[in-house]
Amino acid sequence: MTQNKAWATVVLAVALSLLCGIVVAEEASLDWTYETGATVRGVSVSADGTAVAAGGDDGKVTLLGRDGAVLWEKKAQANVNSVSVAPNGSAVGAASSDNHVYLYEINGERRWSYLLPGRGFAVAVADGGAYVAAGGSDDRVYLLDGDGEVLWKYYVGSDVLATAVTPDGSLVAAGSTDEQLYLFNASGKLLWSTPVFSDVLGVSCSPDSQYIVAGTSEGRAYLFSVDGEKIWEFRAGGSVTSVSMTEDARSVAAGSLDRTFSILDRNGESILSEETGTAVRGVALTADGLTLVTGSGDHMVRAYTLSLAEPQETPTAVPPPLTTAEPTPATGAMTVSSNPPGAAVYMDNLLVGKTPVTVPDLEPGNHTVTLELEGYEPWTGDFRVLAGTTVTVNGTLMQRPETTQTQAGTPIPVMAIFGAMFAVVVIGLKKKD
Repeated sequence: MTQNKAWATVVLAVALSLLCGIVVAEEASLDWTYETGATVRGVSVSADGTAVAAGGDDGKVTLLGRDGAVLWEKKAQANVNSVSVAPNGSAVGAASSDNHVYLYEINGERRWSYLLPGRGFAVAVADGGAYVAAGGSDDRVYLLDGDGEVLWKYYVGSDVLATAVTPDGSLVAAGSTDEQLYLFNASGKLLWSTPVFSDVLGVSCSPDSQYIVAGTSEGRAYLFSVDGEKIWEFRAGGSVTSVSMTEDARSVAAGSLDRTFSILDRNGESILSEETGTAVRGVALTADGLTLVTGSGDHMVRAYTLSLAEPQETPTAVPPPLTTAEPTPATGAMTVSSNPPGAAVYMDNLLVGKTPVTVPDLEPGNHTVTLELEGYEPWTGDFRVLAGTTVTVNGTLMQRPETTQTQAGTPIPVMAIFGAMFAVVVIGLKKKD
């Protein structure tokens, strides 16, 4: 009888919890917003949240204070694709499509700039700027020192879209369009690489140097141990463009082209998913995991305070469906394919993936699409995007002609040589006669 009562108590407790809908969830409170002049491609925040950097298609590096006030702006010569604030808040790095990596003092004075052989896609700053990890379209990962000198570089064979470095510079992580995640030590030795089956768009190292997280164009976030063991993977609704995490991977932030950002716990479970209304291009967490900064396709930088909500009861009654008017779309999209497939797609000179790919949240107007594939001539076209519509683009790539002896004009010198030899023989015969 006692056992039956115990079971009855358990069943009753479970039933009550299901009926009441007791949940524990993360909450995000919007603290401030800042509007830039164009799509925000990257954001970063110091460990204590006192400095926030943003960069994007307006070609500016902007440093904001804790309250979102502008501290300074610096202009590059092209899109700023990535920014990074040193954890101690003493330096700011930027990578731009003008083929430069920049390092600024926290007061905005430029410490140095480094000229890359191609466009700069990624930057990560550590130890007050003593270590700067960078990557770009020249297929190499770089580690530079506080004076802008190259400590080492490593060729991966494909565009490097993301880099991360531990606060002490002991580890450098990088992600590439070759669908690989790489981890190097401070000397540039490759510790390991692992396939993630699509382009790596974002990487982050935990401050304690124990974990690496990567976001991919296929819409997944992966957490790895420092030894390269996969711990978990998370599926988002769109390409995961940016990731960030706290010590011991207690909190992991992931931003996605599906217009949401998610906060994951150390087991890869989502404890918060927030709809923003526009593609999220960048996310950054403070060291304590209580502040999240995002950058989006609507030109906005947003700062949120994250807090663990108290357990609360939610009623089980289903409310009547609400009739709401569908919002008028403010952006359009473009679906790009190629023959053959697998070409790198540049939208307005910014790499957005490989064909076939759908690029959402494009501002209405004309956009230039360039397709590049090894062994083929580049393909370029201009297309007009309208709000609420999806433009379909299909480019046929022409094979680059092989260099042959005929094309190089070598038969002419060869025939000339034979002609000269024949003339010598004829002259010799005449002399004998």
